[in-house]
Amino acid sequence: MRWLAMLVVLAACDGDLPRKRPKVELTPGEAIAPSVQGTAQEPPPPVTISGLVASGQYWRLATQHGPVHVWIPKGYDRRRAETIVYVHGYYIHVDGAWKDYELPKKFAAAGINAVFIACEGPASPQESVSWPALAPLLDDVERGIAQKLPRRRVVAFGHSAAYRTLLGWLDEPLLDTVVLLDAAYGEIEQYKAWVLADEHHRLIDIGDDTRAWTDKLHADLPDSLVIDGFPSVEDGIPREASKARVVYIKSNLGHFPLVTNDTAIPMILRTLRARRIMREPLAEILATP
Repeated sequence: MRWLAMLVVLAACDGDLPRKRPKVELTPGEAIAPSVQGTAQEPPPPVTISGLVASGQYWRLATQHGPVHVWIPKGYDRRRAETIVYVHGYYIHVDGAWKDYELPKKFAAAGINAVFIACEGPASPQESVSWPALAPLLDDVERGIAQKLPRRRVVAFGHSAAYRTLLGWLDEPLLDTVVLLDAAYGEIEQYKAWVLADEHHRLIDIGDDTRAWTDKLHADLPDSLVIDGFPSVEDGIPREASKARVVYIKSNLGHFPLVTNDTAIPMILRTLRARRIMREPLAEILATP
């Protein structure tokens, strides 16, 4: 019976001994199961312009005043967002500007928390302004996309002859920032009066073909942050531009390259006081497909 007692003791001890994990042998090409590979995770896919555009929400609205394009990036948060309205210049309509100027890519590359709206403007001196007032445009967009727009900060962003539209919006109480992309053709006293009327108003002015007017405007606005030459995408617009109330860039890019090249619009958008929703350098984003 002594041998039987020894067997019982050995069996009890065996249960307390640490067991070796079974060896897993994989055939070539076989994946490791999640329970074996532990916490290893695949790295996130690289950020690309096309991916950023596709991941956002897009609408083309048909209104009584012409088409309106709306794009909202992934990661958008209405509570802290801005509404940015882009108006094109002469020789093109909004559908053409949206496609030919690749506006969705430029908006996406900026990487900011905003709703982007592109509305119709006059394409020639003979055409009338499509949206004489800003508030009805925002109301139409809200109905079209079935959601409220952020109105804590509304930005009007216009190129060239868009000044004809923007001048009519200067008396809108909700307008916070005006961006003139080589668009200060005369009427500079109205912009001066607007920016001086409220300490919260911001003016970002890029002068190229319009330098005869923009130089005079900013001579009368001595607090302007003046930047000589349009910075490269690698250097970027100086950080203090985001804090300045009045920014004046003396551009050397040319009137139409300001809207046709890849860099100018997203660089200017990054000078707005909008929350960033991605931190990748702009040069890296623009280098992607």
